Amino acid sequence: MKKSTRFITAFISLAIAISSFSGCDFNEEVPAIGSEESLSQSESSSLPEISEPEITEPVPEPSVTLSSTEVSRGSFFMIRVENADLSDYSFVDFMDYEREFIATDGGWVCFVPVKMDTHPKSYDLSFRIGDFEYSEKITVTDRNINKQYLTVAPSTLEETLEDDAVRAAFNDFFQKYRWYETGVKFWEGEFVLPLGDYVYKETTPYGTFREFSNGATEWHNATDMAAKGGTPIYATNSGVILFADYLGLTGNTVIINHGMGVMSWHYHMSKLDVETGDKVEKGELIGRVGTTGLSTGNHLHFGITVGGIFVDPMEMIGTEPDLDFWKEDAK
Repeated sequence: MKKSTRFITAFISLAIAISSFSGCDFNEEVPAIGSEESLSQSESSSLPEISEPEITEPVPEPSVTLSSTEVSRGSFFMIRVENADLSDYSFVDFMDYEREFIATDGGWVCFVPVKMDTHPKSYDLSFRIGDFEYSEKITVTDRNINKQYLTVAPSTLEETLEDDAVRAAFNDFFQKYRWYETGVKFWEGEFVLPLGDYVYKETTPYGTFREFSNGATEWHNATDMAAKGGTPIYATNSGVILFADYLGLTGNTVIINHGMGVMSWHYHMSKLDVETGDKVEKGELIGRVGTTGLSTGNHLHFGITVGGIFVDPMEMIGTEPDLDFWKEDAK
């Protein structure tokens, strides 16, 4: 045998021996390097995990409900808004008054009163909350208007209507208190007559166009209830005494804050039985009928403001603002 042949034979024998000694056992299930299966497994093991996308619920747009789209002069309606935060929101109504909303029962309510001298016709109620726009037609209806000529003693006129300081003091007082509002509701149930069961005569209804003997005119913004001097006057509903004092124009005067922008006003009293800051319950004594200030005889001038505007107080007697109107509408 040639030397080269012996060398090759020896190399092959050595390779066989090394293979047997190492005990290599090739598994058929293991894919060969470079095969498609191998590449597939390699790629899948190196890919990042893909998380499921978060599903964001769409934000509902504000919803608006009105207590009515028709309102008479000297009355009011309510707006309720849901699905919005109106804590710092206000809008201007169709009478150019700025209006705010009060949080109640998971939503927001706004009172919109209509002044007695508002012209009866259709008005546009509109406001914007972010990108949401709302618009609705509101029909203001007419009501019967009484006219009255009132003769007042010259000395009384001189001390009241014709005294610039007295008129200015009343205007300051009225502007200070008319817009007072709290988000808390103090009234409980129906409003009651402030004279209770005592006999009275309605001498001047709300909304009367009145002319005084000196030529001055006004829209009477309350109901005059003539009764015997000293007749008890009771709180028409529960609340807090916002003002109890004497004014030159209205005499002994009491304002009760019933909450949420609803207040009752009492003028010309002979005696005050409450003080500013007192809490009163419905039917509690607050004073006595008299004829102080600009008055021609014993009577109670009884008024109610809603959102800073005097509305017909007798429409409130035997009822209350229906804050749940939206629930009935939804049925």
